[in-house]
Amino acid sequence: MIALLAAAAFALVPVHGVVLDTLPDHTAIVRTDPVPGIQPALTRRYRISPPAVFADGTNVDALMDSATHPATLNKAIAAGRFAPGLPDSARAVRVEPGSSLPPVELVDQDGRAVQLDRAFAGKTLLLSFIFTRCPDRTLCPAITGKFAYLREHLDPQHFALAEITLDPQYDSPAILHEYAARYGAKRENWTMLTGTGSTITRLLDAFSVSSMRVSSANFLHDDKLLIASPAGRVATIVETASWDPDGALAQARAVAGMAGNPFERLKLALIANAIALCGGSQFAGIALLELTLFTMITVVALLGMWLVARILWPRRGKTEST
Repeated sequence: MIALLAAAAFALVPVHGVVLDTLPDHTAIVRTDPVPGIQPALTRRYRISPPAVFADGTNVDALMDSATHPATLNKAIAAGRFAPGLPDSARAVRVEPGSSLPPVELVDQDGRAVQLDRAFAGKTLLLSFIFTRCPDRTLCPAITGKFAYLREHLDPQHFALAEITLDPQYDSPAILHEYAARYGAKRENWTMLTGTGSTITRLLDAFSVSSMRVSSANFLHDDKLLIASPAGRVATIVETASWDPDGALAQARAVAGMAGNPFERLKLALIANAIALCGGSQFAGIALLELTLFTMITVVALLGMWLVARILWPRRGKTEST
């Protein structure tokens, strides 16, 4: 009963399960995996919507709606358990600058459906990937902390923030709800998103995000910040967790057609280009950027000294001749 009440608190819950038996009335007996913070592993009868017939033993992904009786598995599809790994470009259309956001259905921290390509229409979107159990405070917690900074400096009427989990097996709507509350995120301007394992896999493939499991609760993964225009097209991709929030703020304003600090935008672009030049290594990229900036400053300083010398030496020569 407690599990049913917890599930009912969220309109939609991504689940994975195994079909044990399909019944003639468009229902099925399904054993679902545990959903952290919502329900343990359960075996019960579900309505399948739209109606579909699955062979016994088929693994399925679906969005569970517990408000019906029996509960409904919406948009159920045959799918294996979520397995992080290298992105497979053959399974999805790659998202690049100028591309539209993928048309996938996700679920936010309040259990509401979010159509990624339409939900943020009319707003400039800043999007990144995290997982709530991340143990390295310089990565996911740092990214979320920077999003908290952006939330304080961006008008929610024109901008939106979204973070998508890399760990859909653990990061249920309930877990994301707690995580969002910890950082003061509200879905009106800052959305935490999860989905079925197959949907998250599709997104990771589309955004070319690598995610490798190193333990039951930890992943090594790529870090990206994407900024999409109000028309839903990706304008900027920064492939590092070390992006500066003031640079992201300036670039987001520029994408929205507002005035943005050009120096902050330049710094953000230099970081992105340096990392791309270094084959995606953020540490090598930032080191290259620092070396480039040091060289530029040195050259400017030497040029300035040379100009000063040009001005002073002729005057000294004229003074001596008189």
